[in-house]
Amino acid sequence: MTLPGRLESALRSAWLPLALLLLALSTVFVFGGDRGRFYRGLSHISSHHLSIAVNLSPEHGFQRFERRFIDEGGAVRYAPYNRFPIGGYILMKLATLPVSGNPSVQITAARILMLLFFTATAVLAYLSLCRLTSNRWIALTATLLAFSSYYLLYYNDMIANEGVPDLFGVLLTFHGMVVFVQEGRFRQLIVKTCIALLIGWHVLALLAPFVILGLASDLLRARSATALLPPPPYYVKLKHAASAPFRSRYLLLGAVALGFGLSVLAFNFTMEYTALDGETPLTELPSFKSMLKRTSVNQGLVPNSWHWGAAFLEAQFNGIFLMFIPYSLLGSDGVIEELSTRLSNRRDAVLGVVLSTACLIGSMFVRPRILFATLASFGFFWALPMRH
Repeated sequence: MTLPGRLESALRSAWLPLALLLLALSTVFVFGGDRGRFYRGLSHISSHHLSIAVNLSPEHGFQRFERRFIDEGGAVRYAPYNRFPIGGYILMKLATLPVSGNPSVQITAARILMLLFFTATAVLAYLSLCRLTSNRWIALTATLLAFSSYYLLYYNDMIANEGVPDLFGVLLTFHGMVVFVQEGRFRQLIVKTCIALLIGWHVLALLAPFVILGLASDLLRARSATALLPPPPYYVKLKHAASAPFRSRYLLLGAVALGFGLSVLAFNFTMEYTALDGETPLTELPSFKSMLKRTSVNQGLVPNSWHWGAAFLEAQFNGIFLMFIPYSLLGSDGVIEELSTRLSNRRDAVLGVVLSTACLIGSMFVRPRILFATLASFGFFWALPMRH
């Protein structure tokens, strides 16, 4: 085989784009293994989450707490922290367990775990795009652009359960959605959804539009099928159409996700209730009050800057604009505050509106529509309750 022939064969091979993706991701390991904002702007977040993970032990009943202190009476007290599912903390604990007692090496071990999550998330994105576009090179290009963006590398720079581990759960579930829509494999979607809910909460925002759009699609399909049936009594047709959503696998997916998510949340509350000696009412648990604050249910706990308004919408659309920019093109290694001084929020908000509208309109013309509509809208489903 001649050299051009070999080159053409390599370009057509299935493994080459994936190999190039892994090669690009390996540079993050080489240049970012012991780097990051643990030492700089994000040190408080990284040290907080890593402390919770390190504190997990049989000695304390696997309670999650951020600090231990001595009260006025000289008794040892704990400050529990159960905002997020326990899965990510268990993995961080396992990563740092072989080097326990050495904080510097524990930081490096946790950073490597975050980079592994980052790599796995990129691979899931690539595999999903391969299925959606049927072109490995387009999938590779889109994945590299997306994972070079400011926000991806910003969150990759911190050790936190709510960073790339949570994103991994979202992409794992989305890959399950793609496989389900294309091949009808439902069980793998259920399993991936439950795994994601053991790591983070963001996957619920992805599931919401998918379940709603799927139910609507099944209802319309049932209505069309009913119209083609011979003319039985009207109430029979009505009953058949009305029962369609209850036969839908989308409804079952939503029910399983909701039930499993509530079980994880109940486990968190139970652990926190136990850590506080079983004397604190549910409404006074720190995690419960945090949930009310973060979802803006209790307006008394919410700063004015978190309320709906022009400032909130401008910040959201400004964020959408930044997501489209590779990190290297920004010419800065600063954090969000530094960027806000270099870019005009008003201009960015307008561009964000244009880009988000284009994504929403584009989802109407690309098949399978439900997957693209889910991707284009799930960020707004997260922003509805989490207005800050």
